[in-house]
Amino acid sequence: MPVGIFAQDGKDKLNAIISKLNSLDTFRATVTINGGLTGVLSYKNPYQLHVRLNDGRIISANGKVLWFYSPDSSLSGRQDLKGVSGGLGGLLSGYENVTLAGKTFRLTSTTKKISEIILIVSDNDLPRVIKMKKDDDDITEISFSGIATNIGLGTSLFNFQPPTSSQIVENPLNQKE
Repeated sequence: MPVGIFAQDGKDKLNAIISKLNSLDTFRATVTINGGLTGVLSYKNPYQLHVRLNDGRIISANGKVLWFYSPDSSLSGRQDLKGVSGGLGGLLSGYENVTLAGKTFRLTSTTKKISEIILIVSDNDLPRVIKMKKDDDDITEISFSGIATNIGLGTSLFNFQPPTSSQIVENPLNQKE
């Protein structure tokens, strides 16, 4: 059984990776979600995100508003962010337990909605795979490839405008089931 690094060392190394991610001006990668769905993820500091999936869906955030668009249903979800978006750094922060074996981090928490994250980084400390497990054992895996950093990404990419024919649903993440 391989010996992992102590939790404090894992937290220190994770914080160094989060600092590196936060220092990047821009980030673009091909993503594969759960081994099937693919797309292109673009990120620009601070907290601007654009994901175009191969099925036409778009996820876009400019730091103030997050949009989810589905061409199949012609629905656009518009979610006010109110400064809660923290990018990858926010996702990876605040876990009570962080262990490290090689290039694989395991983050666990008894209080977070995502109870476990497995993060595998490349030799240059950029994410290769993120596996997120919720309390209900639902697992989402995102793989990154073809990563380019500090490339020119215009602001307009992150200011999504839904098609005029699209029905807009306001703050869908605030809805109760």
